[in-house]
Amino acid sequence: MAFRGLIIAGLLLMAASFFSPLWWVSLKAPNYPEHTFPDGVRIHMHWNGVKNGCVLIEREEIEEDEPLDCVFEMNTINHYIGMEPIERGAKLEFAAAPYLFLSFGAALIVLLFYRGPFWWVLALPAILAPLAFLVDFTGWLWWFGHNLHEWAAFTVKPFMPTVMGEGKVAQFTTYAYPHYGFALSIASSLCVLVATLLRRKELRIDS
Repeated sequence: MAFRGLIIAGLLLMAASFFSPLWWVSLKAPNYPEHTFPDGVRIHMHWNGVKNGCVLIEREEIEEDEPLDCVFEMNTINHYIGMEPIERGAKLEFAAAPYLFLSFGAALIVLLFYRGPFWWVLALPAILAPLAFLVDFTGWLWWFGHNLHEWAAFTVKPFMPTVMGEGKVAQFTTYAYPHYGFALSIASSLCVLVATLLRRKELRIDS
């Protein structure tokens, strides 16, 4: 009973993480004032793409019908230092993500009933999903920071962008931290991991 409950919980948490922001990245600089960009130039990383992290500002002196496009602003900053546009990164991963998550979910559903050889393989994708995101995210950040063009308005040496924490690039202060979707993904991974350990113990007793 506990095994099935944990697998179902892991499945639901994994589905929730797919529709939630996993990581946020923000840049702050003097030319992006706080009253216009209270969180800086902010973008959100999702399993299936990069989304706008700016919010709609409601003040008498500021009239906006929709939030500023921080993905566009981030690309403008990246262009300034010779970095590729955000759209160049992780195209394959973003396109494959919906199908991968459907297959991960199907594997967990099969795991609810299957007890044959190599049953534990069905749990691995869901368990490793948060780690896979971090590895892929870090790899693409490295690629962006080491694939700078000479036509940049401001020349910087190849660098490793901040994966988590606070950093500095030219006049920009960078921030990068997990969002609530990553917590959901970790919770899903832990549920499936504990369920797998329970099933392993159960099968050992039965044998």
